Amino acid sequence: MKKLLIATTVLASMATVAAAETGVKIGGYGRFGLVHYSGKAAGINETTVHTRLRLNIDATTETDSGVVFGGRIRIQDSSNLNGYNYGTLIGNALLFTEYEGLRVEVGNTNTAFDSAALVYDSEMGLRDTSNGDSRSSYFGYDDFGGADRMGVYASYSINGFSAQASFVTPDQYTSTGVQEEMGLALAYSTDLFTVSAAAVQDGAGIANNDIWFIGGAYKVMPELTVGLNYIDEGTAALGSTAVLYGNYTMGATTLKAYVANNDATGNLTDTSFGIGADYDLGGAKLTGSIQRDYAEETYADLGVRFNF
Repeated sequence: MKKLLIATTVLASMATVAAAETGVKIGGYGRFGLVHYSGKAAGINETTVHTRLRLNIDATTETDSGVVFGGRIRIQDSSNLNGYNYGTLIGNALLFTEYEGLRVEVGNTNTAFDSAALVYDSEMGLRDTSNGDSRSSYFGYDDFGGADRMGVYASYSINGFSAQASFVTPDQYTSTGVQEEMGLALAYSTDLFTVSAAAVQDGAGIANNDIWFIGGAYKVMPELTVGLNYIDEGTAALGSTAVLYGNYTMGATTLKAYVANNDATGNLTDTSFGIGADYDLGGAKLTGSIQRDYAEETYADLGVRFNF
């Protein structure tokens, strides 16, 4: 045990020196708590303990002319909705350069649709979920990245306006016939409101899986924000999704709520809703939610999240 403690101390000291000299930083978050879902398959417990620890290792350097170069690798250990843990995994690298509002990424990149403003703003609870999210498939920054996947992403922002574009090929080295995904997102934001739109063609490499999104959010008062999103899910089977949501902060508590509608065939109900709350503990938060989905099943979670 003493040898392990000594080795850990030495490694921590080396990491501190490296971070100071080379611009290497480690950040991320942890979360843990209880998750309940009434619609789990037979033989799967409805209530389980959920855990996640995410480490983002970011390395940056800056040239004499002000151009920033850097990269990110993600390490993550997480359990899914059923409480099953796949072990600690390391994602493929993301490389980037930045200069005066322009950012370009290659490798395991972000994507325009997945990074669009407002698209996930109805989410709540321990696992950041909402039935107002898109139900379609599309690429995003992949925690574990496919070995043959290559992405290119660019974003530019100036005076409240932002634009993003992305291209992802799932089979850079060996052609498998899977489609490349292309995405575009635009947004404009002021102190009071934000508007956002995004589209993706052949999402997740699936031919003709074309999805588009538009959303707006308005700060009614400093404590209250309301928003409305609409997503065309790309296929009749998934329909289209509209969600009205709002967040209200009073002191250390933030209350959240949404009502969503999805018109896909096969739904037991087209209406879903959720309520949630966060309580600021000072360096961490207690968070939870109760939601009903389109299968009329109940989802609930409660736990603690902390960033570092």
